[in-house]
Amino acid sequence: MKMFWWCFKMIEKMAPKLASFICTEAYDNAKDRARIQYGLSILLSEGFKIVFLLLFFNLVHSQNYFYFSLLILLTTRVFAGGVHVKGTLNCLILTTLLFIFTSIFAPMVSMFSTAAYILIGLACFIIALSRAPICSVRRPIKDSKKKLQYKLAAALSIVLWTIILLLIESIPYKNAGFSTLFIQTIQLVLVKNKSK
Repeated sequence: MKMFWWCFKMIEKMAPKLASFICTEAYDNAKDRARIQYGLSILLSEGFKIVFLLLFFNLVHSQNYFYFSLLILLTTRVFAGGVHVKGTLNCLILTTLLFIFTSIFAPMVSMFSTAAYILIGLACFIIALSRAPICSVRRPIKDSKKKLQYKLAAALSIVLWTIILLLIESIPYKNAGFSTLFIQTIQLVLVKNKSK
């Protein structure tokens, strides 16, 4: 745990130093400097998180389900949004728990009926249409046309994944996929939508 804490502290220290390196003292725009520093801290922390997750799921031999779950999550969350927690360590813990559920536990569950899978897909679609996009405080979407585009893209992504997952014969992949869609859309219900 101390190693993680040290890594996160290093990330926090590196972002301002890199921003200072990119924005020389001759460049005196504080707003741009803050944006660059924020972007660098996101890149560094997300990079660390991805490396940790890749190593962890390779060690537990669930990397294929992890990659599959990650693909589904990335293609829906980017449009739908979701839970954001404060702190890199909290984010890492929450993300790891999510992928443990979708990539380790869900593939071990036996098959549900086709009607149950369709019901999950339909519920996810309805939630996305009614709640997406959930925006973070740092990245608000103020344009109503853009909000509608994100909402429709999130709903369409869920429809496409539901169809693909229904066609997949592998029960572990089907369960990994539907659990990923379910957890992603449940986040939309749990989070207060600040964009509305």
